[in-house]
Amino acid sequence: MKNVLLTKGIILPSGEISKDKVNLVTGAITQPFAEMVWVTTGGDMETVNRLTDVLVTMNTPADRGKLFKIIKMLYGLMGLPFSEEAESMDADPAVLEYFIFSFTADFGEVIQDLIAEETE
Repeated sequence: MKNVLLTKGIILPSGEISKDKVNLVTGAITQPFAEMVWVTTGGDMETVNRLTDVLVTMNTPADRGKLFKIIKMLYGLMGLPFSEEAESMDADPAVLEYFIFSFTADFGEVIQDLIAEETE
């Protein structure tokens, strides 16, 4: 499976993570996810905060794989396709750690933008 990460340019030939590539993938998939969370919850910040808490507290070596599965499940529940490029991010622990970090940061940014739009 690590070969898939190399082929997709997620891991560079040097073995380093291509953070730019991971950021591009998470940026592309997080926007529709966060917007759908916002719409389906009616902008309920209590729910958004609980989801954010799950993203942050489960981002541990022991729980990261489970968190990745939860994220994929949430995409399915909301009728959103999960990115084929993101699908392989759990093949390497370091890649998965950076993916979850980037996803969580992007999620927070999109939610903040949505809050700002609502107050304009």
